[in-house]
Amino acid sequence: MGNPRLKLHRGGLASFGTAVLVALLSSCSASVSSAAHLSRGCREGHRVALTFDDGPNPPYTDQILDILQSHDARATFFDEGQAAEAHPEIVRRELSLGMAVGSHSYAHGKALPTLTRADFATDLQQADAALTPLLGYKPALYRAPYGHTSQNMLNELHAEGYVSIGWDVDSTDWSGAPVDAVVSSVLDHVHPGAIVLMHDGGLGGGNSDRSTTIAALPRIIDGLRERGYSFVTVPEITGAPAVHGRERRHECSAS
Repeated sequence: MGNPRLKLHRGGLASFGTAVLVALLSSCSASVSSAAHLSRGCREGHRVALTFDDGPNPPYTDQILDILQSHDARATFFDEGQAAEAHPEIVRRELSLGMAVGSHSYAHGKALPTLTRADFATDLQQADAALTPLLGYKPALYRAPYGHTSQNMLNELHAEGYVSIGWDVDSTDWSGAPVDAVVSSVLDHVHPGAIVLMHDGGLGGGNSDRSTTIAALPRIIDGLRERGYSFVTVPEITGAPAVHGRERRHECSAS
């Protein structure tokens, strides 16, 4: 069986049909408070949102943060609750460097889309309990493990004040692809408003070696900068709130 992330390559969540409500932002001036799922951001201005899943995962998350800091670039980290409990200092460092942090479930379970809404709520609450004390607030961003969602998940996320975040550019750093291919996967498909999928962890217990990501990231940042891109967080590029309970209107403007 192929890796389930392959379903999402370049196509966002189109393969999930009616199970996923994809709310693409044609105008970022509209409120996103009612959006069930966002897979790209505002297309005005040369901005891109790099995102990293499955951490925190030492030493790779810290190495990614070092690269981002040295390149004056910000990104968004979707952290697993279980990993955050094990490495709280890394979550705090993400925040201290101006990164956005969202939930990536408690332990990256593959079965989440098959669960009842109540059972999914239990996992969501576990992740909340792990992340909220570290962040100082309940996060409002959620990325489903493997990008797989269900209507039960989306209903519960919406009820709990979350916005589900996907992506529309897949770096393929999870696939075992060589560094050159990972760099090309981003540079060949990037566009204004892109949300780029990358990883600092190991897919909930999978291969946690992110050496390829570490090698590719500076080249990706430099390549995008040469094209005039700046690096912002998911809340900035979509208008989705980072903090539970807040609504935000995002005005599209070149920057």
